[in-house]
Amino acid sequence: MIDDGNGLTLIDTLLDHDGRDILHELKLMGKEPPDIKRIILTHAHQSHLGGLAALKKITGARVYSHDWEADIIQGKRKVQVPATTTLWPKKPLQVYHLQVAFVLGLGMPPSCEVDENLKDGDHVGPLTVMHAPGHTPGSLTFYWPEQKTLICWDVVVTWPEPALGWPQITLDNKENRESVGRLCDMVQAEILCVGHGDPVVRNGAKVMRDLFEGRKVQV
Repeated sequence: MIDDGNGLTLIDTLLDHDGRDILHELKLMGKEPPDIKRIILTHAHQSHLGGLAALKKITGARVYSHDWEADIIQGKRKVQVPATTTLWPKKPLQVYHLQVAFVLGLGMPPSCEVDENLKDGDHVGPLTVMHAPGHTPGSLTFYWPEQKTLICWDVVVTWPEPALGWPQITLDNKENRESVGRLCDMVQAEILCVGHGDPVVRNGAKVMRDLFEGRKVQV
């Protein structure tokens, strides 16, 4: 959740369909549900959309996504599965349950209307929208220059080890790598926020560059 003094911006909504974890965190912050004014979605995968419908209803927030992802979020199209992904396990094996869910189409949350589409170069509060296709065609990242923070979600992961996403649920791994290369050239982030794993809190740009160039990374 981003607090820039003009209401809260929530980026993705976790897996649980009732949004309880986010509502609990909101309470710990001393905030109320209506304080969430905007919900931005990085992409339309199950673990990022779970609480969306419930949280939109509870908070009244506007929902934003890339237009390629919007009809999936709205329940008009199924999640696209990589052509090479089957039920045969692929590394990292810790992600196998998600691989199975993708192949079988399990766990999709209730549909929800998208209020506004985002594109590369748009701004939402202090965040600059940066289109980073590959993981999905409409994957979005967000750069907060004042905080030297890049919110890259599944374009980069740190669990179970630092990597350029999880190959078995990335639609185009080559394109994802190219997107990381562009991000390396465009931002100098100290902090790297990922969708799966702990954030990188120091030297985020270097970590991302090392992953792009194929060097082993410890975080």
